[in-house]
Amino acid sequence: MKHLLFIVIMLLGSVTFGQKMPKLSVLISNCVVKGTKGEAYENTKKNFAHFFALALSFDATGKIDTLYYSSKLNPETKKIYALDSSLLKRIKTYNLSFKEYASRLVLFSYYCYNSTDDSVDYKNGFLNSIKNLVPDAVSGKPLIILEPIIDANLPTEIN
Repeated sequence: MKHLLFIVIMLLGSVTFGQKMPKLSVLISNCVVKGTKGEAYENTKKNFAHFFALALSFDATGKIDTLYYSSKLNPETKKIYALDSSLLKRIKTYNLSFKEYASRLVLFSYYCYNSTDDSVDYKNGFLNSIKNLVPDAVSGKPLIILEPIIDANLPTEIN
């Protein structure tokens, strides 16, 4: 009986520690895609790109507590990617702690386009998206800027 209990505990430990901690960018990308409305990728206009930024505030333990995005965000982009309070709820369901970002702000830019396009039409508001990239709420605060997430296809699910 002792050996059986020991084996069960070892198996539970290997399952718990066997799961890889996803990179923050993978987590964010997955959560954005989960909130995507309809067939956003297929319905994205020819040579149109969605470009937005998300700023995440972490508490002292490294958990995400606040999500910021620009108030001047393109309404179509905001609607397609559900950039609202539901995104923060999706992120928090994973209950992950990123200790390297504890008590910090992290900014992600997110660039999404149709994979069949070969250029971007700048008349569609892309340059305005860049101009309005940083959310007003985080301006002037120390900020960690991570590599952009570039998404032409749906990313794979995280554990």
